[in-house]
Amino acid sequence: MNKSCLTGTFGSFFPNTPAFSPGSFTRVAFQHCKSVRLVVIAAALSGTCLHSHSANAQDAADAQATPDAGKSDEAAPAEPTAATYPADFWTEAESPVYPRGAVMSENALFVVDSDAPGVWTVPWPAQEAAKPQRFVTGSRYLRKSMNRPFSATPHPEGGVLVGDSATREIYHVTPNADAPGGQDAKPLNGGFLGIPMALVVSPDGQTIYVGDAERRATFALPIEGGEPELVVRVNARGLVFDEDGALYAVTPDADAVVKIDVAKNTSEPVVTDRPYGFPGGIAWHNGTGFVSDVYGKCIWQFTADGKTEKWFDEELLLGPVGLSATADAVIVSDPKAKQVYRIDRESKEVTKLFAE
Repeated sequence: MNKSCLTGTFGSFFPNTPAFSPGSFTRVAFQHCKSVRLVVIAAALSGTCLHSHSANAQDAADAQATPDAGKSDEAAPAEPTAATYPADFWTEAESPVYPRGAVMSENALFVVDSDAPGVWTVPWPAQEAAKPQRFVTGSRYLRKSMNRPFSATPHPEGGVLVGDSATREIYHVTPNADAPGGQDAKPLNGGFLGIPMALVVSPDGQTIYVGDAERRATFALPIEGGEPELVVRVNARGLVFDEDGALYAVTPDADAVVKIDVAKNTSEPVVTDRPYGFPGGIAWHNGTGFVSDVYGKCIWQFTADGKTEKWFDEELLLGPVGLSATADAVIVSDPKAKQVYRIDRESKEVTKLFAE
């Protein structure tokens, strides 16, 4: 390929990239093309910080105007720190852009937003077309705090725990009007984890359990933070405790639902033979479990003896992921539909929680 054509292509995709000759392009890009994507090289040459989801000229301009945006990885601190970003970041969004997770507390529903990164809350019990409030604001910049949150769960002492794949970290986030962005984000595991895909707190409020999709295992760490310890080799994509203190995990593997004894660090299969297309989340209430099926576009229910069947299969579900259950309803987040639904457990009547 002609070198000048390559430089021209770079210019069309990255208009803020400084001009350089075909010869300098050869020395910089082709020496690293076997191990580094050219997109990353272009970003480094322009001194931009790329968003992990949608890089464009405006992102590049914003990054150049942000202090420390052009620093190399070597200049970054050894451990993740709380993000710094404008207080009004993403405030133009009136509801979650990619509502991936949905988890209940006593008086609120927490909704994880992976694309406009952060966590939203909805007062509970929620009404139709409720107005969600942004509770956690993540960073728009790659590898900054909460740039790609995948999971969240309420913290027993207030605030919310957020699992972030961008920094391999779990954060305890609490409101703080005097802090950057109006919140404090305390990192708890020192970047030990890979992708914290699922989070749950033990019934006694002392331990965080996390499903690490990178290590394909379930770990535990103290509620105040520390190095996670292996519990079982279960690739949990969702975690929930039952009334008796048993931990249930949903996985993408052949044993789709696994019961974990956290006291003995053992596990046993409950639902086998992979009946679900691709499970996204799990919920439990009063002897009945529920699993969201992303590919099957439905919700299943299961019991402790391993019986499972479709519970809700309607066309409005496009790719259900996060689940919570109450005595009278199942709450499911659907990022493809950009919606969170409340489904009545008796009538199957559906309520859209966000205005369209």
